[in-house]
Amino acid sequence: MEPYAIDGRNNNPTDPGLNAVGATFARLGEAHYADGISTLVTGPNPRAISNIVVGEGDPTIPNPQGLSGMLYAWGQFIDHDLDLSPTDRVTPISVVIPPGDAYFPAGSVLPMTRAVIDPATGPGTGEPATAVNAITGWLDASMVYGSDPATAASLRAPGGRLATSKGENLPIVDGAFAAGDQRAAENPSLTALQTLFVREHNYQVERLLRIDPGLDDEIVFQEARAIVTAEIQHITYDEFLPHLLGSDAIASYRGYDPDTDPRISLEFAGAAYRFGHSIVSAETERVDETGEVVGPALQLRETFGMTPQDFAAASGADGFLRHLADDASQSMDARIVTDLRNFLFDPPVGQDLAAINIQRGRDLGLGTLNQTREALGLPPHERFSDITDDAATVAALKEAFGSVDAVDLWTGGLAERQAPGSFIGETFSAIVASQFERLRDGDRLWYENDRFDEDTLDAIRDTTLSDIILRNTDTRYLQDDAFTFFDRRGSDVASDDPEAHQLVIGTPGQARLVGGPQGDVLVAGSGRQVLTGEGGGDRFVFSGDTRAVVTDFRPGHDHLVFEETGAENGRPCGRHDGAGEPVILESHGHAVVVYGSTRVELLGVRAGQLSPDDLIVA
Repeated sequence: MEPYAIDGRNNNPTDPGLNAVGATFARLGEAHYADGISTLVTGPNPRAISNIVVGEGDPTIPNPQGLSGMLYAWGQFIDHDLDLSPTDRVTPISVVIPPGDAYFPAGSVLPMTRAVIDPATGPGTGEPATAVNAITGWLDASMVYGSDPATAASLRAPGGRLATSKGENLPIVDGAFAAGDQRAAENPSLTALQTLFVREHNYQVERLLRIDPGLDDEIVFQEARAIVTAEIQHITYDEFLPHLLGSDAIASYRGYDPDTDPRISLEFAGAAYRFGHSIVSAETERVDETGEVVGPALQLRETFGMTPQDFAAASGADGFLRHLADDASQSMDARIVTDLRNFLFDPPVGQDLAAINIQRGRDLGLGTLNQTREALGLPPHERFSDITDDAATVAALKEAFGSVDAVDLWTGGLAERQAPGSFIGETFSAIVASQFERLRDGDRLWYENDRFDEDTLDAIRDTTLSDIILRNTDTRYLQDDAFTFFDRRGSDVASDDPEAHQLVIGTPGQARLVGGPQGDVLVAGSGRQVLTGEGGGDRFVFSGDTRAVVTDFRPGHDHLVFEETGAENGRPCGRHDGAGEPVILESHGHAVVVYGSTRVELLGVRAGQLSPDDLIVA
């Protein structure tokens, strides 16, 4: 199997440099510079826009769609696989703090320098300045494996494995975590996903060596790398993007098209894919199996660039990953949490991510919201109220920009009302959908392009992000879809969000587990347990030594799940080993299901009402 080149070259047979390290970004519309070449356009002060528009209202309202924090974490993880626009560290484009700022002294600056550009563009060339991508532009897991040979080699360990530090964490170099992308330690959510996929690589190595112990180190490394890359591609297109854009936003895969332009666009990298800044939660916690916070309480602002020692403490990556599935993303709107707007730390000064995004858009020559919409074939907005139904945001946009034609792409894109079926607005939806469809179709090494045998391809397609978390962390229970928010808690703790999906862990002894109106997961503890699912299609999970009563089981809707020896890692999940098939009995007019050391009584259900489809042995 041909692997992706570490530097991204030679994917396209007629254009070997396409999406390789150092390639220029594409544009969906014309470049917009004051002089047509490189001078930044003028406009309202980016920090003023941030204060007036992005800082208006409450940025901490959970999204009504019920999506988890994994949405923004995975979005950033994938972003760090696709693009990195380095700066020249020389040419200043700093943002001056306006008078009356509540956080920074007036006249001080948020320091910024210009993006590195293709030398064939910019001043003296007659061509508009176009930034270059410092990493590969393919969805090739470069954030795990690197985008240059030196980095890639430094991350490897003997036996085809990736190097780790104590506790199966990322390797530590000069006191900091090292990974395929230099931004791996920006925040603990990102670091946790980076750690997860290093573990997944090593899991795949061990699995492959069990099948064939004689595999050469290089062969097993590349096979594991190919599988991990394919899993990331699959999760992105079959879990993440349907939640972000809607299930039909991207056309079905029809095979490789060498004429498709897969390059990363500046509109995508510089604005649309920065949608995630709006939905980042200020809560950054590590939680245990029952949803209880472990270790010190953390604010997001305190976790930027976390040291390896602090990250690994108190459950480390495992606890942070549980938290992401147990925390709702914020609502998609023009607001971002103050930890990103007023406390983002870039030594030795604070920063404002919103102001940076707006100024970077001018640096990259992005069009305004309306200019970009016209380039995409969408009608321009004529009034501020065309952008959003949020009256406060309409007023803020009017105050900050004066004219709807002056609204920049990032601010306006965040503010747009959500497109039908999408989590984001019409303009961002069009940019993101186009990018991911072109990226897939123009990739000769895409995992579905005759890359794997049928069994391996089926295994990849059957793998979810939750599966990877469960087999590489100490988490025992997780919702099937990690991108959907479930309120994780013990049975003795009231729900913080009773209308949300519930993941309830029964305490040993006598316990009562109660779900909510959504489809829930109720995990019985040992002893006498009473389970009530309430509404939705519920899963009642049993791992042994349990005498349980389910008060509202609905055949054909709910499921009883009996655990046996844990998957491929061989760890026992309960005491059902060798129990055979569940036995259905009837006692006092109620169905009773017996499996190993578990006895479950289903109130109001007769034995004849149950079918094999109601029972799962996992």
